[in-house]
Amino acid sequence: MSSVIDIHPHHAAMKLVNVLVTATILVFAQANSRVWAQEAGNATEGLATAEAFCSQCHAVRKSESPSPNSQSPTFVAIANSPGVTAAALQAALATPHAGMPMFILTSQQRANIIIYILGLKQQ
Repeated sequence: MSSVIDIHPHHAAMKLVNVLVTATILVFAQANSRVWAQEAGNATEGLATAEAFCSQCHAVRKSESPSPNSQSPTFVAIANSPGVTAAALQAALATPHAGMPMFILTSQQRANIIIYILGLKQQ
C-alpha cells in the first residue's frame, strides 16, 4: 500500500489564501475590540471630564448634594431616574436642550461620562 501526497500547487495556494484571510480577520477583530473597549468608557476619566465640564451646574460626585445650580439635577438623581440608559444619556449629551450649554465633547468623553453616571445608579 503506497501513500500519495497531494502537493498540487492549487491546493497549496488555497491553503495560503485561507491562512491570509484568517489572519486578516483576526487583525480587524483585534482592532475593533480596541475601539470598542475605548468607546465603552472609563468611569475615572468620566468623573474628571464631568468635573471639568459639568460641575459648575451639577453635583457630579455621589457625596455631593445639592447641585450648585438648583435647576440642575445631581448626577446621582440622573442615574436613578426611570428610563436612564446609556442610549438615553448619549442622546442627552449629544443634543442641545433648555438650560444646558452645548459642550463639544468627543465620543470618548461622552462614553466616559455615561459609564460614570451609570455607575452612580443605586442597586
